[in-house]
Amino acid sequence: MDTTAARDDGSDAFDAFLADALSNYRDHRQLPDGRYIGTLRLLYHWTIHVDIDPTGYADRYCFENYELAKRAFDEWNGEGDPDFWHRHPGTGRRRDPATGREWIDP
Repeated sequence: MDTTAARDDGSDAFDAFLADALSNYRDHRQLPDGRYIGTLRLLYHWTIHVDIDPTGYADRYCFENYELAKRAFDEWNGEGDPDFWHRHPGTGRRRDPATGREWIDP
């Protein structure tokens, strides 16, 4: 999903809308490339949402627990994939965090 159209237009209204969107996340920050990321608990696991804007997010990675999500959140610079994830819904990839083995599970 391309969220370029929803990017910062420099207005106070946009900033307020983005601040409201980010308030739903336990942790959030801006990556060096300008995208926002945040950690969010779902029913059975934690996620990092990527490219958060006032209309939603463009991508997400799933983690077994908050500790792994937070560590990935703190260490990731936005290039490639973050570490420690076990599911990437956008591509159908699954990963064993202990071995690094990846597979597609449609």
